[in-house]
Amino acid sequence: MLRRRELALLRAMYLHHTVTAAAAVVHISQPAASALLRDLETRLGFALFSRDNRRLALTSQGRLLMPEVLNALAAIEAADRVAIDIRQGATDRLNVGAVAVAASMLLPPAFVAVRHAFPHITLTVRAGTAVEIVEMASDHRVDLGIIISGAVSFGERVATERLASLSLHVVTHADHLLAQIDTEVSLQLALQFPLIVLSSSLPAGLATRKAIEAAGLEYAPAVEVMQSSTACAFAGAKVGVAIVESLGAMHAQRQGLVAKRLLTLKDSALTLVWPKDRPLEGACLKLRQSVIEVVEHSLDAALPRTSR
Repeated sequence: MLRRRELALLRAMYLHHTVTAAAAVVHISQPAASALLRDLETRLGFALFSRDNRRLALTSQGRLLMPEVLNALAAIEAADRVAIDIRQGATDRLNVGAVAVAASMLLPPAFVAVRHAFPHITLTVRAGTAVEIVEMASDHRVDLGIIISGAVSFGERVATERLASLSLHVVTHADHLLAQIDTEVSLQLALQFPLIVLSSSLPAGLATRKAIEAAGLEYAPAVEVMQSSTACAFAGAKVGVAIVESLGAMHAQRQGLVAKRLLTLKDSALTLVWPKDRPLEGACLKLRQSVIEVVEHSLDAALPRTSR
């Protein structure tokens, strides 16, 4: 079992790439940090880091373990913060899980109304994939989750609310050929340029791949990424054209890029999730209402409403 000090040291080594810098972050000496790492690797039975020109690099085993190290330490620190709040009498805390594009596009404007109604509320945002956020809601690690649902199994412990259907959009820089034409952009036209797509492990990315293959076209992206904002950044750098979902298209427009609707998704939707045995109330209920208002009023053009 990994102890908290070991988790903290591993995170510091991962972030700062030297034992000396990591030791300073966790307030121990360099020899003590080296000894702690050796002891940990002996117990685990494999090396976590290798040296490359005096800098530390994760081994293949270390790359597998590190996400869990970061998540475990974040959970411990979150528990500490809650305990401090309880001890000090401040228990107004809202834990929200959101896929990255929803966290940036929906949560900030939605939280404004929550903050006005609950001025002492503390918001903790946990990022993750749709599957991870559903698991967080199931385990009561978040009070409310905002996901892009696709082939996601919700299980019996999670309540859901479908907010809006989603579309795929082509994103280009402003002087790209596709940005100049007035006709509707098709898959055939978009695929004439280097393609930037979301990973097939994501609902919108999988939908993109299926749409291309269903049209009898070759799926051969030049770049595959995990976040819509990253896809938009590549399009802005003139690497190619990006295909993202509606929220990603809104992000693109805010960045001065051009987004054109490609096709409506049948199986993906913007969805709220929360623990089924915990009723929405107080700040959590207010956030739900505020997110719905943002979808209805601010994102209406990109996110056509569905019946709920």
